[in-house]
Amino acid sequence: MEAVLQSRAFLNDAKRIIIKVGTSVVNENDGRLAPERLGALCAQIQALYSQGIEVILVSSGSIGVGRQHLSTRISVNSSSADLQKPQAEIDRKACATVGQISIISLYNKLFSKLDLTSAQLLMSHNDVRSPESRKQLTDTVTSLLSLEVILIFNDNDAISTTAPYESFGIHWDNDSLAALLALELKADLLMFLSDVDGLYSGPPSDPQSKLIYTYIEEKHGNTITFGDKSSLGTSGMTTKVNVAVYASQGGIPVVITS
Repeated sequence: MEAVLQSRAFLNDAKRIIIKVGTSVVNENDGRLAPERLGALCAQIQALYSQGIEVILVSSGSIGVGRQHLSTRISVNSSSADLQKPQAEIDRKACATVGQISIISLYNKLFSKLDLTSAQLLMSHNDVRSPESRKQLTDTVTSLLSLEVILIFNDNDAISTTAPYESFGIHWDNDSLAALLALELKADLLMFLSDVDGLYSGPPSDPQSKLIYTYIEEKHGNTITFGDKSSLGTSGMTTKVNVAVYASQGGIPVVITS
């Protein structure tokens, strides 16, 4: 355990942290927002800011929130006969667009109670294709951080494609967005928050699975059996490990936790 603690020594020196907040943290099981969990997270971020630590959020959850909202609206406006028919799947991009407003509204309310100002930045993979756009991103973030604004990033689902981003070779979603931001903004730490304690050797529900405290690709890469992704989210532990390896290869320490 002492070796594990020593391997976490870098946590004490982090001055700029990217936190990717997973759907299972933002949403309840039915897709509604989880204000108590997010309130606790915002309070912890405020505590970090009081210590001079910059925190940048990448938040998922908009699809689940939007789907819950639109499903309720459809049910209320449908006849009993219509409700008996098979319901068509609601477009994910439409869900994300509707849900994003609710999520940012809640974040803004929670941070305002802590006397903090927040800002939303939506990005697609096109926004990091050129050196000019990446420089503009860095300049904007630097300006907002100097004003002590809490930045909340999200994939611009309404216009984003789901194809791998060729220049980086990783699938584009909020996990990879967090990794790319960590590299571009020279973060000291990248954290992935979910409802799982960390990376296990097998599905977390399997009692034989063991928590891996320090992932070594050469040692663990071919030995892990990944479980199913969250029913609410768009990516699972496989994606997180892939982008964590990508970020760590660029010199960014990565922690996967709950």
